Amino acid sequence: MRSAPAESRIVPFRAGCPLCGSHKAEPFAEQDGYDFARCRQCRFVYLDPMPGDDQLAALYNEVGGSDTYLAKRRSRTRRAHLKLLRFLPYAFAKDILDIGCGGGIMVSALGRIARRAVGIDISEGAIAFARATFPRHAFVCADYRETDLAPDSFDFVHASEIIEHVNDLGAFMAFLARVTRPGGHVYVTTPDIGHEALPPDVRQWDVFSPPRHLQFFDQDTLSQVFARHGFVTRRRYRDRKPGLQMLFRMPQGGGR
Repeated sequence: MRSAPAESRIVPFRAGCPLCGSHKAEPFAEQDGYDFARCRQCRFVYLDPMPGDDQLAALYNEVGGSDTYLAKRRSRTRRAHLKLLRFLPYAFAKDILDIGCGGGIMVSALGRIARRAVGIDISEGAIAFARATFPRHAFVCADYRETDLAPDSFDFVHASEIIEHVNDLGAFMAFLARVTRPGGHVYVTTPDIGHEALPPDVRQWDVFSPPRHLQFFDQDTLSQVFARHGFVTRRRYRDRKPGLQMLFRMPQGGGR
């Protein structure tokens, strides 16, 4: 893992590590006035302190209106449909959920093969666009913690470029574990801080941009956090860019 120059010392950070709970961490990097820590125990990289819910809600409601999605609708639709073959074994004739669905393009694509497709997003503009553009699917404008989705209600959960944005990792993982049926799958993409293509100074990485990105995973730490919530790692998909694309499964009988 590459890091910015930082003093190598153990410090008691304000909050425990979001992954393992340890309070022993070392400074990792400072960016735009925000401090990142690296856990001495599990090596997870996270922002300390985390921004509050109100700050994040205001941040994500600044973007996501119709103009945002209309401008890139064609390319996003093409990419979404190209992934359908990958998702076919897990989503065909099944109930699917897209967390952080944005303008609903992936929900619409998955809806071509799924029995039921649902999207949730915190952005009012994104959900307004999704409802107007894809009216046959269900869209919910809410924080994932505020939804009334029933336990064990989805066979396939799509969560692309979401987990690095949440300020309560434990609550997010508990939500995934609650809504995923035994035998169901969760597909996650997120920036990979352990990737060989990272710049030597991580502060030059374009996604190292707090407060939008609050934490950074590598393959080991992403597998760890899913294992702690009952999931097993099924596979990692190759990515030449600094990104993780991983599939996790909730075992039959549940792992919770």
